[in-house]
Amino acid sequence: MLVSKFWTLLLALAAGAMLAVVLLARDVVNRERVENVTAILYKELAKTDIAFNLHARKRLDVLLSVAVDPDVRSALMAASASPEKVEKIQEKLLGTLRQRNDALGKYRGDMLIGLDIRGNVVAQVGLRERATGYGFRGFPAVQAALRGYIRDDVWKINTEVFLIAARPVIEQGRYVGAVVHAVKISDRLATELSPSGVQLAFFAANTMVAVGSPTGEGVIKADGPFLAKPLDAVLASKPFKEKGYSEIQRIDTQMQEFMAVYSLVKGEAAKNEVGFALVTPVHTMAAPTEFYEKAGKQDIEALPKVSLIAGIVLAALFGWMWNWLEGQRPITRLYRHVKALEKSDPKDQLNIYKFGRRVRKVAVAINTVFDYKAKALLASMEGKGKSIDSILGSQDGARLSSASFKFVEAKADDIPAAPPPTGSVKKIEPPSKPPTPRAGTPAAPAPVSMPVTGVHAPPPPSSSATGVHAPPPPPSSSGTGVHAPPMPGARLKTTGAYPPPTAAAGPVVVPESGPTNEQEEQVYFHQIYEEFVALKRKLGEPVEQLTFDRFEGTLKKNRDTLVARYNCRFVKFQVYEKDGKASLKATPVKV
Repeated sequence: MLVSKFWTLLLALAAGAMLAVVLLARDVVNRERVENVTAILYKELAKTDIAFNLHARKRLDVLLSVAVDPDVRSALMAASASPEKVEKIQEKLLGTLRQRNDALGKYRGDMLIGLDIRGNVVAQVGLRERATGYGFRGFPAVQAALRGYIRDDVWKINTEVFLIAARPVIEQGRYVGAVVHAVKISDRLATELSPSGVQLAFFAANTMVAVGSPTGEGVIKADGPFLAKPLDAVLASKPFKEKGYSEIQRIDTQMQEFMAVYSLVKGEAAKNEVGFALVTPVHTMAAPTEFYEKAGKQDIEALPKVSLIAGIVLAALFGWMWNWLEGQRPITRLYRHVKALEKSDPKDQLNIYKFGRRVRKVAVAINTVFDYKAKALLASMEGKGKSIDSILGSQDGARLSSASFKFVEAKADDIPAAPPPTGSVKKIEPPSKPPTPRAGTPAAPAPVSMPVTGVHAPPPPSSSATGVHAPPPPPSSSGTGVHAPPMPGARLKTTGAYPPPTAAAGPVVVPESGPTNEQEEQVYFHQIYEEFVALKRKLGEPVEQLTFDRFEGTLKKNRDTLVARYNCRFVKFQVYEKDGKASLKATPVKV
């Protein structure tokens, strides 16, 4: 899986690099947007001061028509000369001021005030109409107007803020008073004065007194409570007190993020912390996907679509190819090998070295499970035997056959007795070597074995044509060459090697008590071996590598195992056919 992992790593790095580029691009775009909005706000701050001045100039210009009105001039001159006659003059002056104020059109003032030379109110129309008995002598704009200057200012009267324009009134070549034009700051005025694309709002201390609606398409309005949140911190900041305007403030509402700059007004009201704020939304990108959402049609058309699609397809094809080569193909090979075990020899297992390291672990696990299941099955099949590999093993790299070598694995206390003998049984006594005679002692006669009743030994080969058979002479113990003939009914004892039985001699029947010495056991093993080989040949199984030495060694090993396990007298081996193959069964016998 090295190539697949490497390819996956490359794709992950490419995706990470692309995401990093998008995130960096988002941050760069957001930073540029913030910088652009900051520059716009500072630029609009300077333009707003100019707009206020132009608005004040316009109000001073329209106020000239009031200051030069003959009725206004004569009334103010009379009030300045005779303060006690103010009440008689007031009614006439109120009517004149109403007419002149209405004639101003869109510049009509919320208050139009006529002042005598001392700064006292002679007549006032609009808000607080007919109010008298007070004056504005201490206000700088009024003082300047009474001295012959025209001035504009911002006043805070109670909780209300007004834009002020003041002009002197001249009669007969001398200053006889002044007229004051006042416009209350309201949402309408804030909207009228708002620059294009920027929202204008006015505040007094930490309270917003007027919030305008921005002009321009798609510009979002910020509500007064959100604009008032930074006021406490702004008014207390040192840069604001020194410069008269604040740093750029970020205002985050539930719907939109805004940027704002706060500034004090130019005039008397600045001492009462009266000012204005310029606010504009900033469209920062929260998620990289906004690139696609805000992309224009021309941006989409400019994309190299063919190259992008080809790159995606090639990357996918390479990924699928490596996954198939290193992932799917080994699993498919493993599946084929496991499937092949259905028709193979039961002893066969997966060749784990045909698979790579990752799949090899699975193959080893499958072999382990097979072994475990086989052992559990054999342990549960009491008396039904084991496989031939478990008995004969695998020596010299040779395989005997697929036959099974089975044990009758009864418990030690439940070993069945040997079956009763059928037919003729030939008991073979263990050979005994006659004692060596002492010097001078006559040789003892050779021991003679009497045949067991009912047991017929096969006749020896005929020595003549008459059909008389002579028994073979026993070996001489004295060296005289005299052989004693066997006595009728005696058991025959032999010494020396006991040859394996041949087909002419007939089958050897296992005695009930089992072989009593190595020669008899070897004869017995030869018989089992020949029966096993004969059955294998009959069934068409190969026997070239099945040697007697190997066969005998394995039988002895398993004989010893069963004798030690069941404490039996001997082990009986039986050759039989199972599933078309030669098999062996070992049965422990207690006698």
